[in-house]
Amino acid sequence: MAIMFLNVTSVSRGRGASAVAKAAYIARERLHDARAGVTRDYRHVRGLEHAEIMLPAASVAANTTWARDRATLWNGAEAAERNRNARVAREYTVALPHELSREARLTLAREFAQSIADRYGTAVDLAVHGPTARGDPRNYHAHLLATTRELTADGLGRKAAIELDSRRRRALGLQHVIHEFRALRVHWAELANEKLREAHSEARLEARSRATLARQCEASRDGAARPPAAAAAQSAPLPDADRRAAVARPDTPVLGIDAAQQRAAEQWLAYRKGRGAAPPPAERERSRARDCDAGLER
Repeated sequence: MAIMFLNVTSVSRGRGASAVAKAAYIARERLHDARAGVTRDYRHVRGLEHAEIMLPAASVAANTTWARDRATLWNGAEAAERNRNARVAREYTVALPHELSREARLTLAREFAQSIADRYGTAVDLAVHGPTARGDPRNYHAHLLATTRELTADGLGRKAAIELDSRRRRALGLQHVIHEFRALRVHWAELANEKLREAHSEARLEARSRATLARQCEASRDGAARPPAAAAAQSAPLPDADRRAAVARPDTPVLGIDAAQQRAAEQWLAYRKGRGAAPPPAERERSRARDCDAGLER
């Protein structure tokens, strides 16, 4: 089975991050950050195989080619947000199947980036990275940095649907945003598996999470080991009172992506507290990106 890894993170000012800095790092470029008044230069960092900015197909005819300039795009993303803790970009990181050729991996990454741009009307800055000398030789991966606002001829407009809060999504008749991420995960697996089939590889990506697979495997083992009478009792309808109690006590709640990240951040900070002071937010962001390039999951 090929490696299934799709991670979605927020590039947020509240965490000390900058869209310009993130874009400069993944594209290995030198960009001036107008808001911070500093120049970010990552041209010395190795590993870049390809970088380009993908625009929504529907917007290309609307004179949105201004967004193909990386400095203009990401300084515009920073300028479009006023809040001090605003999310200025969203990053999707995917592991590219090492079973594919370089050309096939690039095609796969470009198709996924284009699908995100078309789905949400945003610009997506794509960077494909290869393994580092000190990392796993199979660690081919791509960073997809997406604007949080829709692309227009005049700049970045309204917030993309995936960025709307729960109240606004309910008002528009949209499901919780966690369903967006699940759908993207399935779509990524489908695209990758299509390329693997074309390459005559038997490797496949599994879209289900490890936790889901573990629960299903455990349920399968329990079902096989349970005597028929016990299995029948397990599947028998609950009395009304017990059914109401079961509904009132749901299983482990499903966390949204930001809530899950917040919990992980709190656990990480608690861990670091025992080992000494945690690094500042900006350094944590750079460290996380370096770890991804080295093939380490944080």
